[in-house]
Amino acid sequence: MRLRSVAAVLGVSIALAGALVRCTLPDLPQPPAAFSTRVKSPRGMLVSLPPGNVDRAALVASLKGIGATTIIIDASADATGEAVADRVALAVELQREVGAADAAILIGTYRARAYEGKPMAALLGPDAAFSVCYPGGVALDPGMAIVDKLRMCSQAVSQKIAEALTAANASQQIGCYITHEPELSDSLTDEGRAKLGDLLRDSARACTTAKRNVAYSTLITARTGDPGVAARILREVLPATGVNHVLVRDGVATTPDASPGRASVYYQSLRTALVDRPPIVNVWADVESFNCETAECERTHPASIDRFRKQLCGAQNRVEVMVTREYLHDFARGSLVDAGADVDAQAILDDTDASAQLRNSYLAWADGGAPCP
Repeated sequence: MRLRSVAAVLGVSIALAGALVRCTLPDLPQPPAAFSTRVKSPRGMLVSLPPGNVDRAALVASLKGIGATTIIIDASADATGEAVADRVALAVELQREVGAADAAILIGTYRARAYEGKPMAALLGPDAAFSVCYPGGVALDPGMAIVDKLRMCSQAVSQKIAEALTAANASQQIGCYITHEPELSDSLTDEGRAKLGDLLRDSARACTTAKRNVAYSTLITARTGDPGVAARILREVLPATGVNHVLVRDGVATTPDASPGRASVYYQSLRTALVDRPPIVNVWADVESFNCETAECERTHPASIDRFRKQLCGAQNRVEVMVTREYLHDFARGSLVDAGADVDAQAILDDTDASAQLRNSYLAWADGGAPCP
């Protein structure tokens, strides 16, 4: 099965706004003398689950085999409808079965793939066709900005997640993941910064009120620009949102001609930006372990171990947690989807060998001390 990834990015020029932002943001603080971490290989997995039944025993075995201590369940609600109760039950089961009582499990809120990875300028306008979060979900004013619709949908789903976790008396180690991935930008206008802050704050509120962890992922694209300026923007935006983990998705698979180590400077700049700004926000690396078959990245294949290892080396010792995309057949030695589900069986078979090679090569590298040049 090929899973969808980030849609094609828009070619929007916002250089003038970026120049204005650079003039108004304060300088970054000086980092402490010892600023590296001990993180050398991924122990976090982002699990993208398709609609339908999933072989949970296979999923647990895969996560145990990779040594996962942080698990992100990608989305609870999208255009196909709700899956909140199922995702909460899965999170509770994973924490019990994976073998780490203190494992951090984060449950995704709302996904609208058509708007992922877009510049904020593209999200500030309306889209009348985006009129409901999902069948039976929150109805949306056609004239409302896209980003406000995303905020309302994510807020509604996160409320359901928080309520379901409370009803299940779930561990406080189970929290929320704001699934929509805004582009990491060095050129947000004042309106864009305010809208990003509103999106994160309202999406996080139900979980932060319940004293649960909240994470969100921001995507590096070809337009992201100056890492120092992008970091200073998030330094101003994040403290009031309740988000305490920010994933920086490297975008190596989804950005043409991207260098495998491109994200290193962004990890470091963001950690520097957040080191003295309470409340503490941890920086995580979100590493893409796939190749895109098409420009829109609607069809994907496992990455080569050489490229993937370069990405991991770019994150090594620079972040608090390293997460990679456990998108079923890559790190799972085959499909985790029930045979009865609607899947492209031939596509899974085509990738089986490459998936096994990637997993085995990664584990050999990690078990060998995760050496980097």
